[in-house]
Amino acid sequence: MENTIFAILLSGILLNNCTLQSYLGITTLLGYSESTKKAAVMGGAVTLVTTLSAAAAWAVDHFVLAPFGLEYLQTLVFVTIILAVSYLAGAAAKSSAQKALGVWFPLIVLNSAVLGVAVNNAAAGYSFLEAVVSALASGLGFLLAVVVFSGVCTRIENQYVPRAFRGLPVQLMVACIIALALYAF
Repeated sequence: MENTIFAILLSGILLNNCTLQSYLGITTLLGYSESTKKAAVMGGAVTLVTTLSAAAAWAVDHFVLAPFGLEYLQTLVFVTIILAVSYLAGAAAKSSAQKALGVWFPLIVLNSAVLGVAVNNAAAGYSFLEAVVSALASGLGFLLAVVVFSGVCTRIENQYVPRAFRGLPVQLMVACIIALALYAF
């Protein structure tokens, strides 16, 4: 059991990084490449919402949807759970997180990584502990990806980049290189 939990944790952070391997949450990754501090705050907020949403989604899936044969409503119910958790997290961290994240705080609701983790946990048939650890690992993997990506993009801004590669093309190349580096683990 302990080995499985550790494997899920390590895999979610490095090997199966939801952002760099599955391209979930890539919009947020590209949008927060200017400031490492904002990237870290956003990564922490996504980690919190992902973990809480996965725990609530697991409970609703196992105690409401599965017993009544309502698995076909899984995506709709998970989106509703994510919306509620994001709203509650935003209300709880109104002052500090709102200032740090600004207008982008609602992006957590629309972040495909949060929904992807909940759906993947249900599809994998994880226990409650495994689902929460998987969500935590995915959130920490997102945090790692967004902070590293922000740091690299900040360094690239100070270098000469050919005109054709400026902006999104160089950001996508950086994301690919970081994904390959993490995959090498």
